[in-house]
Amino acid sequence: MKKLKILPQTLREKKRYIAFQVIPEKDEDFTYSDLEAGIWNVMLDFLGEYGVSKTSAWLLKDTWDPKELTGIIKCIPESTEAIIASLGLIDRLGDNRICFKILKVSGTIRGLRLNTTQKFKSIK
Repeated sequence: MKKLKILPQTLREKKRYIAFQVIPEKDEDFTYSDLEAGIWNVMLDFLGEYGVSKTSAWLLKDTWDPKELTGIIKCIPESTEAIIASLGLIDRLGDNRICFKILKVSGTIRGLRLNTTQKFKSIK
């Protein structure tokens, strides 16, 4: 059986990482699945299925910190503005009123961790 060749780095999609913090109105807890569903629903409403597929957006579960309420979304450089705009449209997660604060946009996760006050978990 023939092995698949690895795609050269020049042909791979470039990535951007968006660090965000969720600021709830009250100190009520919400789960990661509520957050994920809220982000995907608003992105589908705002951008549509075709637009969401063009963003190549992924919410990185390993980087979600429930204590600090911070996380990272991975996307392509052309769609960072659209994703930030759609995060701004989210006002509720379940019964909780919330607001999103964009901490930083970077090309690497390491750059996000070095330049923000929050400490993100390393992805291995």
